[in-house]
Amino acid sequence: MRIELAGRNPLRRRELRADFHGDTGNLVLDARGLQWVSPLELAAIVTMGTVADARGREVRLLVPHDPKIASYLVRMNVVELLKPFAEIDGPVPSQERRDHSDKLLEVAEVTPANIEVVCDRLGLLVTERLGPEAGRAAFDSLAELLNNATTHGYSKTGAFTAAQLYSGTLSRTPGFEFAVCDCGDGIQKVLSSATNQDLEGPAALELALNGGVRRADGRGHGLPNLWRQAIRGCRGGELMLRSGGAVATAKLRSDPTSIYSRVAEPVDGTWAWLRVRVP
Repeated sequence: MRIELAGRNPLRRRELRADFHGDTGNLVLDARGLQWVSPLELAAIVTMGTVADARGREVRLLVPHDPKIASYLVRMNVVELLKPFAEIDGPVPSQERRDHSDKLLEVAEVTPANIEVVCDRLGLLVTERLGPEAGRAAFDSLAELLNNATTHGYSKTGAFTAAQLYSGTLSRTPGFEFAVCDCGDGIQKVLSSATNQDLEGPAALELALNGGVRRADGRGHGLPNLWRQAIRGCRGGELMLRSGGAVATAKLRSDPTSIYSRVAEPVDGTWAWLRVRVP
């Protein structure tokens, strides 16, 4: 299978560009045409490669033609995390690693054992740069997404996260962008089991974002408070959930709007991407 990663933010599109022609079961991540990459692409590339390797498949990354994008994949640990098991096809720029901990969280595996460390780093990142109110609101949402990835979303192949702050110099929309991709059972399976219903993918995502399922031990499945947390002190934002064969996209504001869709190409586990905009 070949996944085409081309243009700007390709994994935020509704449909993945996958080619199964002559499929051998191996995975080719074709990033040659990448023009802009977000934390979602960074975390998902590592997640897809890790899952394929765990299943005994060969993994190959075709390096972006744009040297700046290729350098960014190196800077954000994508190449480092894939190198032990994947063929890296193309020139990989060498670079002197600078400390950008005030605005970046490079791709990192997140597990039940290190989630507190990851959360602490994210907390410092967002509160120091976004201010106490907007930073705390963003952090609450991130912690909820990470918690889901390390509980019912956790698997032996782990979960991966990445984050970046944007000054707004280029995009004119300063804010914070975050992603976490897990390889667990996925939202549809988890909520179908919790409700004793055979939920379809879009219905499961809608339940996850709006209602959730309260369990006897007091824990709940779902993210019903996430967008209310995310927009406190902010100009709103966007959320995307991709799980199994369904995608949900939500505009986060005082009156949030969401779209739930079936998609042709399913993914393992759940991918979550969140962008918060600040004044």
